[in-house]
Amino acid sequence: MLSMNPAQSKVEDTALSTKKRILNAAEHLFVEKGFAATSLRAISSLAEVNLSATHYHFGSKEGLFAAVIHRRVHPVNASRVKALETLTQGVNVLSVDEIITAFLSPFSGELPTALPRLMARVHGEPPALVRPLLQEEFGQVMNLFLKHLAIALPALGERELRWRFHFMIGAMMQLLNGGNPLEVEPDESTFSEGLEKLKLFVIAGFKAPTASMDLSREKKV
Repeated sequence: MLSMNPAQSKVEDTALSTKKRILNAAEHLFVEKGFAATSLRAISSLAEVNLSATHYHFGSKEGLFAAVIHRRVHPVNASRVKALETLTQGVNVLSVDEIITAFLSPFSGELPTALPRLMARVHGEPPALVRPLLQEEFGQVMNLFLKHLAIALPALGERELRWRFHFMIGAMMQLLNGGNPLEVEPDESTFSEGLEKLKLFVIAGFKAPTASMDLSREKKV
């Protein structure tokens, strides 16, 4: 087995350290100031690296913004897919409850502190900037969950499922960003309580009939 040259190893460690410092600085400034108000020069200064290093590792401010999002989102999506794969072993059809539980499972443990603030900022940026990035990060995983929901809820069309999925994401982001009902004082159990209530709310929302289904039932009666 070939051993790595000590000098080469040191160079690679330095490169990883540089990238991490740039990502940390970029995340901080993007969250605090937004994409447009944050320059690569400011990021390089905060990271204490040369501006050329930022260009070398990420190419452009857009590329760096995408890398910042990917670093936080990828582990969440990987956790979702793993939870879904575990459920599908030897099972052809999953229940709505199981699908939604798998989707929300990354937040059932310790709440990730960096992700909520970053995603709140991302959703506040111009659609032309963030929609391609969100599609890149979430599109494949979203379609995987929608496929299972379509099997579990055959009476709902794809468009209807996408709308309901969209509403679920909005409610989830509200909770992740510390949203709690008016006159409900937050405490250590607020998030876990909210997550359980969100799960029940979303499951009921997916199972709810459409207006056309209600009309069809009325005609039969």
